[in-house]
Amino acid sequence: MIEYRDTMDGAEYSTFDGFCVGWKKPLSTVQLRAVISNSTFKILAIDSATTKVVGIITALSDQINWAFIPYLEVLPEYQKQGIGKELMKRMLTKLSQINCIDLTCDPEMQPFYDKFGMLKSEGMVIRRYLSE
Repeated sequence: MIEYRDTMDGAEYSTFDGFCVGWKKPLSTVQLRAVISNSTFKILAIDSATTKVVGIITALSDQINWAFIPYLEVLPEYQKQGIGKELMKRMLTKLSQINCIDLTCDPEMQPFYDKFGMLKSEGMVIRRYLSE
């Protein structure tokens, strides 16, 4: 059974292993914990049988007009179970009073976000690790 929490309470450093799979420059467990802690909003999916964090979504926001969802990930062995969909639904509920909700994703992920009524847009980014 998967439990969803919007705090870091009870999440130990070791419970964040296995994330950032396939990233060119993956975050360390310490960095990922800081990303989650410093986010305006966060939701963790936790396997209640093992107490392991198996999914994460974060959002940064001014809490009035704008929010950005920079991080949504589910551990590979827990994918295709609806956890990512549930995390996204819960985050959009938290952000329901915000007018502008943005995220960036790779083209292959766009069909997933289409299901939530998100619109394709264009933007600009800096990715320092691409020039290393």
